[in-house]
Amino acid sequence: MAYRKRKGKDTWHWCRNCSNWPTSDYEEKPSKPAQGELCNECLSKDKAGTCTK
Repeated sequence: MAYRKRKGKDTWHWCRNCSNWPTSDYEEKPSKPAQGELCNECLSKDKAGTCTK
């Protein structure tokens, strides 16, 4: 599962259907990052089972 965040920002996203999923000018990591914030929308979608990974 890929984690993405916009360059210069601290919030990581992992749901491709998140309204803030970065599609350009981003960093990507293959696993959960050790630093930074986790997106609240992604957390909510993950908990509800509606996260597209």
